[in-house]
Amino acid sequence: MKTNGDSVRLANLTLPAKLLVTLFLLIVGPGYLFGTANILLQHQDADLEPGLGVDDLRRKFHGLTKQVAPKPDFTVTSTMLEQVIPGGEMREYLEKGGEPAIRSLIAWLEGGADKAEFSQAGLKQPGDPSPQAVIAAQCVECHNAEDGDMADVPFAPSRAAAPDFELVFELAQPESQRDETGPRTLTLAPTSVKNLVHITHAHILTMPVFTLLVGALFLMTGLGNPVKLILGPLPMLAVLTDIGSWWAARFIEPFIFVIAASGAVFGATYALQILCVLCSLWCGRKAGTTPA
Repeated sequence: MKTNGDSVRLANLTLPAKLLVTLFLLIVGPGYLFGTANILLQHQDADLEPGLGVDDLRRKFHGLTKQVAPKPDFTVTSTMLEQVIPGGEMREYLEKGGEPAIRSLIAWLEGGADKAEFSQAGLKQPGDPSPQAVIAAQCVECHNAEDGDMADVPFAPSRAAAPDFELVFELAQPESQRDETGPRTLTLAPTSVKNLVHITHAHILTMPVFTLLVGALFLMTGLGNPVKLILGPLPMLAVLTDIGSWWAARFIEPFIFVIAASGAVFGATYALQILCVLCSLWCGRKAGTTPA
């Protein structure tokens, strides 16, 4: 007797191996869903509008210019507030803390930067960090007097020290001003090169690994070779196209549509591969043998 070349199938695995593969898929499948949810939560307001859309990608990877409605005639502003509102030069660093950090710091600044509220959590919504905690997490690394890149404008004596209210208040102290009556044009800068290098590094060393593992399992299903030839490489190709387009879109705006399409292709084909693997693993026909 000799084994058929098609005998390397998931259905032929032992029960312990099937359980191990199933548990792996139950981790990486939902893991991708949580990754998608993180994208939604982190980027849905990038264009200053609710919901995730093409303009959010345009702002993140290319930059976006848009008009916004005027504010009321009189507002409270400050140097720090102007730096962290959309379009401000420090906004991208605040955005790393997510919506709770943005809400907390801006609410504190717009409320007059009160000293009693500096260390108070939940100023805007329950669970939001205190303004002091936001500044400690997002600003002190650079704004510290010991070795920060912005040591001339310190918020704390050192990286390890808590932000000092008096130091922060030098930039946070409020002043009233009259805003323009007409619509304002904001130029929203894309993600900095430093941050883009960071997220590229993180994604390019992780996504191909679990994409390859799921793809290799998919090639062990009982599907025909033409299907495997088409569907097998698509998730990996989508990863390559997606990450490459992050950089291309910085200079060529239409690549934002390639980013959106690549994400959709990856999600659909990756999910389909996982379903095929699970079906083949537990319901597939075992490869037979042929006479010698």
